[in-house]
Amino acid sequence: MVQNWNTLVYAIKQIDPTDWQNVSTLAQFYEDLATNPYCTNDKGFSHIRSKSHAIKHAYIQPNHPEIIKWLVFDIDNPQALFAFHDNDLPPPQVIIKNPENGHAHYAYRLTKPVDKWRKASTKPVEYLASVQKALRLALGADKGYSGNLIKNPCHNLHEVYITGAKPSYTLAELTEYLELEPYQQQEPANDEGYGRNVNVFNHVRHQAYPMAQDHSYKELERILTAIAEAYNQRFDIPLFPNELKHIVRSIARYCTRKDFTASHKAFSERQRARVTKRWGDNTDKQKQALEMYQNGVKKTVISKELGVTTKTLTRWGLRAKKK
Repeated sequence: MVQNWNTLVYAIKQIDPTDWQNVSTLAQFYEDLATNPYCTNDKGFSHIRSKSHAIKHAYIQPNHPEIIKWLVFDIDNPQALFAFHDNDLPPPQVIIKNPENGHAHYAYRLTKPVDKWRKASTKPVEYLASVQKALRLALGADKGYSGNLIKNPCHNLHEVYITGAKPSYTLAELTEYLELEPYQQQEPANDEGYGRNVNVFNHVRHQAYPMAQDHSYKELERILTAIAEAYNQRFDIPLFPNELKHIVRSIARYCTRKDFTASHKAFSERQRARVTKRWGDNTDKQKQALEMYQNGVKKTVISKELGVTTKTLTRWGLRAKKK
């Protein structure tokens, strides 16, 4: 039975999800899917299928690994259907509700999709992560929800509602309803949403830059994949493998461009020249200091012998081992 509720401004309307091709919002959702999204009928295991096949599954990946078109939230509340209204927030384009307990997924479509890594910049994703976090807090949505999979609004396992909202929102429009805080990178296990993407991207790119000029694209991609996979395991809810793949490829492409390798080499040479001009070439002293330290000579003695400060010795790597 289809029900209708009139709120102050918006009309929430339950629709038949099997008729999704004739509902413009759901037809747009299908159009926005990746060519081969993750999908499943069992939340414990997911697999990649063509979207024409994936759309028949109860749970589906709502966004392309590189491009974010939908902000999705999980609201574990029996009154989740009205969470946006109760908190004076804009309505999502789609609400997908669990008929047994009333909990729901919200899906907000973005007017301008956020391209996560193609320009090798974190600023757009940091803004997205800030908006996502603020909207999650305002809705009272689950912090632990990764957004990797959503209740499929085109599947009859769920109750599906459209709200009469405009077709999409800009991030700036959503921000008008929110108390936005600047993005701050968290410890990996405590990070959430698109903050995980930013965290992985920053970690991997800083590893990549110094080694880029010594490796081909394929070699760099292989090395960075191992780095990204290891770092990803530090999250409570890791990113999907295809998300890591796109992050790594974006960084590898950027680092193996001719203009990057040339400019990075020139920058490194300038930095080396500045250090040498200020401090001189201390390569031999460093080797001598390390050898003396390994033979049990105290740092104060090494400092006097070589004419350098103990602080410099620490910077060279002469640190006491933790007990």
